[in-house]
Amino acid sequence: MAIKYYNDEEIIEMIQEALINSTEAEQIVSLVEERFKQKDQQREYINARLNEAANIIGHNTISECMAYE
Repeated sequence: MAIKYYNDEEIIEMIQEALINSTEAEQIVSLVEERFKQKDQQREYINARLNEAANIIGHNTISECMAYE
């Protein structure tokens, strides 16, 4: 059984529809949107660090291999 994947916008829409009669709907939706933005920023930061580490490891490996020649 496949699990349905929901993107951030779909989740926000579902929350808006569920809270349509709530007085706190705007506040809750904005909190969820802010959290998704934070999540995306954190993911970008981790990805940049991973790429930098891969570059460093790759350069060190090349330098070590050239030293053996």
